Amino acid sequence: MRIAAGLAVAAVLLTAGCAGTEHRADACPKPVYYSPATLDKIQAAIEKLPPDSILHEVLTDYENERDDLRFCH
Repeated sequence: MRIAAGLAVAAVLLTAGCAGTEHRADACPKPVYYSPATLDKIQAAIEKLPPDSILHEVLTDYENERDDLRFCH
């Protein structure tokens, strides 16, 4: 659950990082790289969350923002 909470915080920070930019490649933060082992741990932590946890929504938002960051560069 700490991983999921950390991802939620990261999502907020990434959103703030691109706010107000003109989408210049040098103004956009780089997405954090997660190793396959870390991704497996994240997935396991997500699966342990209750189905009605707000973190599911937050993590979906975070995933979408990471996708958007790829286009920012």
